[in-house]
Parts: sequence; structure tokens; C-alpha cells
Amino acid sequence: MSSPPPSSRVHGQGRRASIVDVATTAGVSRQTVSNVLNGRREYYSQDTHDRVLDAMASLGYQPNRAAQSLRSRRSMQIGYHMFGQQLDSVNGFFLHFLQALVKQAAQDDYQVLVFTHHDDDPMRVFKELIARRSVDAFILTDSAVDDPRARLLAADGIPFASMGRLAPDLPQQWVDVDNVVGMLPLVDHLVAAGHRSFAYVGAPGSDYWTLERFDGLVKGLAAHDLSIPAANVHYGDDASNRAFIRRLLRRKQPPRAVVCSSDAVAAVVVNMAHALGLVVGRDLAVTGFDGGAIGMLTEPTLTSVRIPVEQIARELVHRCRREIETGPTGDPGLVVPTQVLLGGSA
Repeated sequence: MSSPPPSSRVHGQGRRASIVDVATTAGVSRQTVSNVLNGRREYYSQDTHDRVLDAMASLGYQPNRAAQSLRSRRSMQIGYHMFGQQLDSVNGFFLHFLQALVKQAAQDDYQVLVFTHHDDDPMRVFKELIARRSVDAFILTDSAVDDPRARLLAADGIPFASMGRLAPDLPQQWVDVDNVVGMLPLVDHLVAAGHRSFAYVGAPGSDYWTLERFDGLVKGLAAHDLSIPAANVHYGDDASNRAFIRRLLRRKQPPRAVVCSSDAVAAVVVNMAHALGLVVGRDLAVTGFDGGAIGMLTEPTLTSVRIPVEQIARELVHRCRREIETGPTGDPGLVVPTQVLLGGSA
């Protein structure tokens, strides 16, 4: 007869291992095991944490998530709202973020419920999830700053956190990067490489991060007594950006460096440069902003400003957990640093 899987091992005389067995094996109290299971890290040391996990592994102990949820009246789920361009199969940044979010939530004993909306009113699905108590907290992205989703959640006292800044009168449950500061060392790198003529290509719309990245480019160039002509700046979708790049690079004196608002935009520029017979990294420098998987798939790989997605996911999940466990914290928003990721494109 084959041995039972770890999740069904028994302890003693045909009995499943209990939380008391884990506590005895680890040499700690039952409450300490409960604290470890619920991620209350302020109540135990790393050594205690490791001993409890080792005891659980040796006994084949599996916590009863259903019982935990009934006792705590929690779903142990965090809702993540995806919509618009985030749902595009080619949007590598949000795929990377979702992977990091799911991994971090699992480490904190939560699951991620991904949802979207199919009409012009995203509030409807939020209200339904709140009414059904399907999730304990929400994570928002693509923040509109004065975000109606955040206003709904704040008014109802629902825990949430946002990747992207929020209006000052909303709970400052956000984590973000400084797009202006992040662009400055990238500009320094391009100037040090000898580039003196620039263009900027951005995604469509007036999202603050796209505009701030352009502001960072302007500020960085000004520090070197350089500027960018208005005719070299364009915001558009992929088709519009391709047409602009085609016109731009066919000029008698095209710019030597094209700075882009994202890696996805930069990939379009790289492809168009190849189509025109240019060697990216030699004839033309191209840079992105994200530092994710898309930049690793271009030829050559992209020089980009890397957003620390794993750190942001960790901070967002932990902010949600603190709000779930203790209520509103009043914590300020958090800005995490970026770094320049050097590839072959610039």
C-alpha cells in the first residue's frame, strides 16, 4: 500500500496532527502556532517561525482554512481589479505584477481573487463583492489619483491598497515610484554615452506616470544644458506610435535616442527601427521604463528603469493585512526606489 500524501498524514494512533501537536513538537505555545499561521509577525522571532514551520512539515500538519475563515469571518482572499489594457495578452508588466502579487499573498496565507468589469460601471462588481463578503481587502492599480474605487472602499470602511498615488483626502494606502527621479540616472547614462538629440514616445492618455516620466526626461536634459523639441514628442497607441517613429527616423537628421514611457512602447520603437534597417544600440538608442519581461524579449534587450514589482506587491499585501487585522492605520503612502537596468538597446 502506498503511503498517504503529506496533507493526510496522521499523528500517533491514526490521528491527524493538531495544532497542539505542532506546539509540542516546536516547544512553543498553541497561541504562538496560531500567530505564525495568521502571520502576526510582531509576536514571534524568526527562529520561532522556523521551528513552527519545521514542526508542521515533520508532522504533515495542514491548517483548516475553512475553520479559520469561519472563526475569523474572513474569506482569506484579496481582490485584484484588472481592466482595460491590463487584460491585453501583450501587457507584460501587469502579468509580472500579478505573478508577484499571487506569490506574496500565498506567503501571507491569502489567495488572490482576480476580477474585471464588463460595462461602464466598475463600481457594480465592487459592491457585489463587498455585499457577498467575497474578499477581505482590495488591491487597486492604474490609480486615477482621485479614484472612485478608492472612494467607495474608504466610505464603506473596506481595507485596500493601491499601486499608484491617491488624492490627499483619501486613505494614503498607496505604494508608488518617483517617476521623475527614476528617469534622471537614465538620462545621465544616455548623455554619458554621447547622445545629444532626443525624442520621447508615450502611451496614450494623461496618466500621471506617463507625464511625470516625460518631466523627468526634460529635467534630466536641462541638467546637461540640453532640451527636446516639441516635434520630437508623441503620445499614442501602437499604430500611432509606429507611424510617428517611421516619420521621425526618416528625417535627414533624426534623433539619436528615443526615450519611451514604458517597455511596451519601447518594444514598438525597437521593432520599427529594425523595419527601417537600423541597428538598435548602434544607430539608435531606445530606452523603456518598467524593467520587466518585455525588455528581456527584445533584440537587443532594453535599457530601462526597473520598477521593483516584487517589493511593491509585498508592501501592498502587507498594507492590506494590517488594515484587515487592526483597522485603519493612518500610514502615509510609500515611495520605493527604482534602478536603471542596462541592456543592449542604449
